Amino acid sequence: MSEPRRHSPYTGQPPSALLTADLSLLSADEHLNVIAAADEARSMAEAAYLRGVNGFAESIDDPREAVDLLAVERKISTVRADRDISLAHKLLHLLPSTFAALADGRLNRARVDMIDRATQGLSDETARAVDDAISRLAWLKNPQQLGYLLRRTILAIDPLGAARRRAAAKKNRNVSVENDYDGMATQHWHDTAENVLAVQDRIDTIAREFNHKGDPRSMDELRADILRDLLLGKYSSKTVAHVYVTGNASTILGLDNLPGTVRGHGAITADQLREIALGLQATWTGVLVDDGGFPKKMAEEKYRPSAALKEFVQLRDNTCTFPACDRVADKTDYDHLKPWNRNGPTDSDNGRCECRRHHRAKHSGRWKVEVGSDGEDIWTSATTLRSYSKAREPLVYAMPTSPITEDSEPS
Repeated sequence: MSEPRRHSPYTGQPPSALLTADLSLLSADEHLNVIAAADEARSMAEAAYLRGVNGFAESIDDPREAVDLLAVERKISTVRADRDISLAHKLLHLLPSTFAALADGRLNRARVDMIDRATQGLSDETARAVDDAISRLAWLKNPQQLGYLLRRTILAIDPLGAARRRAAAKKNRNVSVENDYDGMATQHWHDTAENVLAVQDRIDTIAREFNHKGDPRSMDELRADILRDLLLGKYSSKTVAHVYVTGNASTILGLDNLPGTVRGHGAITADQLREIALGLQATWTGVLVDDGGFPKKMAEEKYRPSAALKEFVQLRDNTCTFPACDRVADKTDYDHLKPWNRNGPTDSDNGRCECRRHHRAKHSGRWKVEVGSDGEDIWTSATTLRSYSKAREPLVYAMPTSPITEDSEPS
């Protein structure tokens, strides 16, 4: 379990005090205090704004007049004004825990918007249950981790509704174009997670092949050019895409309806899991898990892990273990937590997924990595001496009989 939030000594001061304070002699740790205080103040100001918006809208008889007045007063579009009014009403009437976290400076507006989007289409009762279930965890998560938490919480609370919403969402898949400046444009493709991730994996794999051959283009340039050439028929490749999906064998066989997981996306419905299992040329590997759904230990007597051990560690970690990094595990390095040359074994207990950047950061001495009492990796900065960690997700889920709480969060 993470430690309580550490308040900055600047917390509670007006923003003007942060702007006029002499910061020239502050240490890196003290600068982080200023940043934390400013971030909290910004969230509190957002809460005050939304509370005011809700009160204003409720004081106007005609909703359309409220939208127009807010738009001209704030010099924003009527679309933005309407959205702010809707969000303010929803936070104060359906998502009180989320609003309280915003008002307390623990959640910023971006993550509040994520919770708002995730709870759209839910019944009022379900939205309130989700809000309550995530209230003690949401502020600990970065955006991708919050997305994982929201998807599995909604699946746990409303599995039947989730299946209906997925069926409706599939009908909204589309491709669109957004024009940009300097002769550029952006193409948006909206489809199922497994389809999008499979295409992205194939593009990434081909791009890395070009990069390893010394192609001067950046990886982003390569991805764009490869997608264009594949679609226009200017290039062909036999590269196979990989999508990593986990689930209970009993669910795949139709004996129950426990959720599954798509790596890089998070929880999916049982129906979606079975669609992937039966609709793709899938290769399935059996993995034994403990009662919490976490993979058990594997070990080998050599420095380089076998493909089986590396895949096992990737399944367990899901992403790079650095707390703020969400690079998917199959795009990371296998690293010995205790170095091999210091008698560190090549096994799953001592093996960790780390992207190349954070693998190097750990070995540079800028970060010290230890294992906490609950098995989580704790990264401590040599510069500020602050420590950070993130909880692992179980490989498979057991459907809880009650909404998810902090006590049921995997550690």
